Amino acid sequence: MDLRTLIAGTWLVLVPIAVSAGHPVFSFYTFLAPPYQNSDPRTPLVSGETTETIRCALRQAGHEAFISLMPQSRARYSLERNLVDGYFAVGPTKTLDENAIRTNPVALEKWHWFFTAEQPPNPQNAKVGVVSGSNENIWLEEHGITPFITVAGAEQLPALLARKRIDLALMDGRAMEYLQNISSNHRAELSSEFVRYAPLYLYVNPNLANSHPQFVSTFNDHLANCPTPSLKLTEPERLQVRQITQTLLRDLSPAVNLGNALSQGPAYDNLTDILNKDVLWQALAPHLPTPLAREILALPASEALAHWQAAHAPMVTEVFLTDRSGALVAMSRLSSDYWQGDERKFQEIAGEPELGVERKKDIWISPIRYDASTARFQVTVSFPVPLSEPSNQLEGVLIFGLDIEHVLHGRSPLPR
Repeated sequence: MDLRTLIAGTWLVLVPIAVSAGHPVFSFYTFLAPPYQNSDPRTPLVSGETTETIRCALRQAGHEAFISLMPQSRARYSLERNLVDGYFAVGPTKTLDENAIRTNPVALEKWHWFFTAEQPPNPQNAKVGVVSGSNENIWLEEHGITPFITVAGAEQLPALLARKRIDLALMDGRAMEYLQNISSNHRAELSSEFVRYAPLYLYVNPNLANSHPQFVSTFNDHLANCPTPSLKLTEPERLQVRQITQTLLRDLSPAVNLGNALSQGPAYDNLTDILNKDVLWQALAPHLPTPLAREILALPASEALAHWQAAHAPMVTEVFLTDRSGALVAMSRLSSDYWQGDERKFQEIAGEPELGVERKKDIWISPIRYDASTARFQVTVSFPVPLSEPSNQLEGVLIFGLDIEHVLHGRSPLPR
């Protein structure tokens, strides 16, 4: 270690919080993991998708951070001993949860087994390779799998697979894609099998949380407004979601008469009436339903949707039906709002009726979103309820909430 590196490291440890232009500047560690966290040899700045997501949420909260790269084991050590303000992007562990405070997820990795054989070997008796001290390493050991070999950097894993030194490598799909794209040596044709979604977090030092008691809550609030590229579905994933939801739609049709549900929904006078009811609904939900919400939940269509959704859990998390104005007429569980007309899940199908804007897609699939109340990752899928004849007007919008991990595991959406 040269003198310049030693001085920089000492500054990070001894001065974890500085002040720049009147804003707190925190010291955060992360680790090298392109395209999420990357280094530029020409500058001291750490770049990458997750790094920019962190900086975005901090800027909106009125904070700044000095972010530096550190091996994962050393970063954990520093955070557990209060030598650094925060550490990302890391999976949850018992030790970290006991010694630091976790924010909402800042990234979502999609872990795969990578292999060169025709079929994936059994991890229990295969030679598994993983990055030492990584999120994947910890997860494997928690599940009783001892890696055959651990390496210092992820770039070594494709080479080990190509040389048949290991049978399996566990790592994020986009990280492997990045390595394969930049590699000219030891490139192999790799097969993959999806394993799990891995939410990664920012852990903050309790001293930071105590001195800035609103830090975690405001960071989480602003995080929802920052770009998180890892939450976008790939085209193959979108195709899989589409196929599964179309199967669900066919299965739902005989269970719930959507036309009857639309005609039996509560009446209202106009959009102003809808909005007034929505204000009270949002103020009381999700803990206390309004009289209108209780009325909708008691409708035969809502009871049928609740029964159908329960039979398709945990893949299906919620089902809602709106009329052509975006007002709820049936729901499998209490929604957080009554009027859906200002949300993309409605507008991408029905347009904006009050403005005379029509869009009428045959399906809309949302990006992945994190549901803090259930700690699950979900997608929302919307369908138009068949148009009426002869006016050819849209009657309503049917909305599914799906647990994306169950969808991508390819589990049957139909109850056994």
